[in-house]
Amino acid sequence: MEFVNTMDYHRNNPDISLSDYYRSLRLELASSISAKKKIYLDTKFWILLRNGAMDPINCNQEYYMLQLALKLVESGTCIFPISEDVFLEVIRQTDEKTLLNTVRLIDLLSQGVSILSYEERVQFELMHFWYSHLNQETYLPQEMVWTKLSYTMGFKSFIHAEISDSENLIIQKAFTDQMWSISLTEKIEMMLSNGAFKDLPEPPTAENINEGQFAHSHEASSFKQMFMNEVAGWVDVNNDMLCELMEHTYSCTTGLPVPENRTNEEREKTSQGMRAMVYNIFRLNKMGLYLPSARIISGLHAAVRWDKKQKFQDHDLHDFRHASAAIPYFDHFFTEKRLTHLVTQNQLKFDKMFECQVCSKESQAIKVLKSLS
Repeated sequence: MEFVNTMDYHRNNPDISLSDYYRSLRLELASSISAKKKIYLDTKFWILLRNGAMDPINCNQEYYMLQLALKLVESGTCIFPISEDVFLEVIRQTDEKTLLNTVRLIDLLSQGVSILSYEERVQFELMHFWYSHLNQETYLPQEMVWTKLSYTMGFKSFIHAEISDSENLIIQKAFTDQMWSISLTEKIEMMLSNGAFKDLPEPPTAENINEGQFAHSHEASSFKQMFMNEVAGWVDVNNDMLCELMEHTYSCTTGLPVPENRTNEEREKTSQGMRAMVYNIFRLNKMGLYLPSARIISGLHAAVRWDKKQKFQDHDLHDFRHASAAIPYFDHFFTEKRLTHLVTQNQLKFDKMFECQVCSKESQAIKVLKSLS
């Protein structure tokens, strides 16, 4: 791993906060990839390409698809960023050789780029929605949703209690530069050496969701009502984030901190108003392309609940979040057959809404890659 020493630079630029500095890195990254077609591979396709790399004779179609992808990256035409859900699924490979081959491939095709974590995207989407409706200047989504592979699970920093705030800031920004430069392979090798993957938690299961599907199936008499029930659930789950957004807006517009003596009842009243506003804008079909994660996650849950022949599957949590990452921000989405059907069905048509081409067959993916060459 190459050591990146930017301590002197940050010592000479003490007025830039950590959040402002991280934002500037993301804006610069977004600008550098703005002209490239962005292709989202779900974990299925990363594994197919890895098989092509490891066994080109027996996996000749996968190898051909890999060669097309590599040429598109080398020419600067395309890029294949990952998401936290790709990362979480990839690291569950128990064979170290196949794991490392997969992450090396990710380094090559992603060019070190990841989309923000789900929670960070939701936070940004809420702020973008809110500031846009207040007619305040805000960044475009494509300017703010990209980061480097080290931060695919979210941005984290640290504070050392024994040194000054100013020195902490220098170290924090210099450490961010170091993490910005390392590859996923280097990160995974460090984690393997520390035994980080030995006791991974069990992946989520769909059992409880399926029980709820039948328990509440009578509550909706139309798909729109089912969708709105899911929107209400999404808004409730993100209640704390909505509260933080309102408090942040208050501080920014007044220049004052949120009163410390604010009661829980007052805080709940504020968030209730925000929840109702989001819900009603969806109900009136006035949301447009704002809050894409809310729309896609709610829509996919509603689609499965509405179809009495369907049940939630264990991998749906990751798959639905693959869709929420890919469809609003990427040009192409290569994924599973079931998810392709869900996102393109007449009730949702997310591919048309967000202008993202979705396919599930290797032959279709190859056709797309050839068309971009």
